[in-house]
Amino acid sequence: MTARCAPLADQVRLVSAGPDQAVATATVDPADPVFAGHFPGFPLLPGVYLVELVGQTVRAALHGSYRPELAALDRCRFLSPVAPGDELRIEVALTWSGPDLRCAATITTDRGRAADLRLRYRPEED
Repeated sequence: MTARCAPLADQVRLVSAGPDQAVATATVDPADPVFAGHFPGFPLLPGVYLVELVGQTVRAALHGSYRPELAALDRCRFLSPVAPGDELRIEVALTWSGPDLRCAATITTDRGRAADLRLRYRPEED
Protein backbone atom coordinates (compact mmCIF):
# COMPACT_ATOMS: atom_id res chain seq x y z
CA MET A 1 0.00 0.00 0.00
CA THR A 2 1.27 3.47 -0.83
CA ALA A 3 1.98 5.60 2.24
CA ARG A 4 0.64 9.13 2.30
CA CYS A 5 1.89 11.96 4.45
CA ALA A 6 -0.43 12.55 7.40
CA PRO A 7 -1.13 16.28 6.92
CA LEU A 8 -2.53 15.51 3.46
CA ALA A 9 -4.38 12.31 4.16
CA ASP A 10 -7.61 12.42 2.16
CA GLN A 11 -7.90 16.18 1.82
CA VAL A 12 -9.60 16.36 -1.57
CA ARG A 13 -13.33 16.74 -2.10
CA LEU A 14 -14.42 15.12 -5.36
CA VAL A 15 -16.61 17.48 -7.41
CA SER A 16 -17.09 15.28 -10.49
CA ALA A 17 -15.63 12.15 -12.03
CA GLY A 18 -15.99 10.19 -15.22
CA PRO A 19 -14.02 7.44 -16.97
CA ASP A 20 -11.48 9.91 -18.36
CA GLN A 21 -11.64 12.97 -16.11
CA ALA A 22 -12.07 14.17 -12.55
CA VAL A 23 -12.34 17.46 -10.69
CA ALA A 24 -11.69 17.95 -6.98
CA THR A 25 -11.15 20.79 -4.55
CA ALA A 26 -8.95 21.11 -1.47
CA THR A 27 -8.21 23.77 1.10
CA VAL A 28 -4.60 24.33 2.13
CA ASP A 29 -4.53 24.10 5.93
CA PRO A 30 -2.69 27.14 7.35
CA ALA A 31 -1.83 25.08 10.45
CA ASP A 32 0.07 22.44 8.45
CA PRO A 33 3.51 22.06 10.09
CA VAL A 34 5.25 22.21 6.70
CA PHE A 35 4.80 25.99 6.67
CA ALA A 36 7.11 26.42 9.67
CA GLY A 37 10.12 25.58 7.54
CA HIS A 38 9.02 26.09 3.93
CA PHE A 39 9.96 28.98 3.76
CA PRO A 40 10.28 31.09 6.92
CA GLY A 41 8.76 34.51 6.28
CA PHE A 42 7.24 33.36 2.97
CA PRO A 43 5.17 30.21 3.59
CA LEU A 44 4.33 28.17 0.53
CA LEU A 45 3.10 24.66 -0.09
CA PRO A 46 5.84 22.32 -1.39
CA GLY A 47 5.33 20.93 -4.88
CA VAL A 48 5.31 17.36 -3.60
CA TYR A 49 2.07 18.17 -1.79
CA LEU A 50 0.51 19.18 -5.11
CA VAL A 51 1.62 15.86 -6.63
CA GLU A 52 -0.02 14.05 -3.69
CA LEU A 53 -3.28 16.02 -4.11
CA VAL A 54 -3.43 14.90 -7.74
CA GLY A 55 -2.93 11.31 -6.57
CA GLN A 56 -5.75 11.69 -4.06
CA THR A 57 -7.99 13.03 -6.83
CA VAL A 58 -7.16 10.06 -9.06
CA ARG A 59 -7.81 7.57 -6.22
CA ALA A 60 -11.12 9.23 -5.32
CA ALA A 61 -12.25 9.25 -8.96
CA LEU A 62 -11.50 5.54 -9.41
CA HIS A 63 -13.45 4.55 -6.26
CA GLY A 64 -11.05 1.73 -5.39
CA SER A 65 -11.52 -0.04 -8.73
CA TYR A 66 -7.84 0.60 -9.50
CA ARG A 67 -5.26 1.24 -6.81
CA PRO A 68 -2.73 3.55 -8.44
CA GLU A 69 0.90 3.76 -7.44
CA LEU A 70 2.91 6.71 -8.73
CA ALA A 71 5.38 5.41 -11.31
CA ALA A 72 6.77 8.58 -12.89
CA LEU A 73 6.68 12.35 -12.88
CA ASP A 74 6.82 13.06 -16.60
CA ARG A 75 6.47 16.82 -16.20
CA CYS A 76 5.93 19.14 -13.26
CA ARG A 77 5.62 22.86 -13.88
CA PHE A 78 5.01 24.94 -10.80
CA LEU A 79 3.69 28.24 -12.08
CA SER A 80 2.78 30.25 -8.98
CA PRO A 81 3.05 29.82 -5.21
CA VAL A 82 0.35 28.04 -3.22
CA ALA A 83 -0.12 29.74 0.15
CA PRO A 84 -1.73 28.78 3.45
CA GLY A 85 -5.51 29.00 3.20
CA ASP A 86 -5.64 28.79 -0.60
CA GLU A 87 -8.60 26.99 -2.16
CA LEU A 88 -7.35 24.61 -4.84
CA ARG A 89 -9.16 23.20 -7.85
CA ILE A 90 -7.58 20.02 -9.20
CA GLU A 91 -8.60 18.97 -12.72
CA VAL A 92 -7.29 15.71 -14.13
CA ALA A 93 -7.57 14.04 -17.52
CA LEU A 94 -6.97 10.28 -17.47
CA THR A 95 -5.64 8.13 -20.31
CA TRP A 96 -5.21 4.37 -20.05
CA SER A 97 -2.31 2.48 -21.64
CA GLY A 98 -2.89 -1.16 -20.78
CA PRO A 99 -2.76 -1.44 -16.98
CA ASP A 100 -0.95 1.88 -16.68
CA LEU A 101 -2.63 5.23 -16.24
CA ARG A 102 -1.44 8.60 -17.50
CA CYS A 103 -2.70 11.73 -15.83
CA ALA A 104 -2.59 15.32 -17.06
CA ALA A 105 -3.46 17.64 -14.17
CA THR A 106 -3.94 21.36 -13.69
CA ILE A 107 -4.12 22.92 -10.25
CA THR A 108 -5.51 26.42 -9.87
CA THR A 109 -6.08 28.93 -7.07
CA ASP A 110 -8.16 32.09 -7.18
CA ARG A 111 -5.02 33.79 -8.60
CA GLY A 112 -4.83 31.43 -11.59
CA ARG A 113 -2.85 28.33 -12.56
CA ALA A 114 -0.50 27.10 -9.86
CA ALA A 115 0.78 23.89 -11.48
CA ASP A 116 0.61 21.70 -14.58
CA LEU A 117 1.58 18.08 -13.98
CA ARG A 118 1.94 14.98 -16.14
CA LEU A 119 2.09 11.83 -14.03
CA ARG A 120 2.09 8.10 -14.69
CA TYR A 121 0.62 5.47 -12.41
CA ARG A 122 0.79 1.69 -12.38
CA PRO A 123 -1.36 -0.76 -10.42
CA GLU A 124 -0.32 -0.90 -6.80
CA GLU A 125 1.40 -4.16 -5.84
CA ASP A 126 0.03 -5.98 -2.83
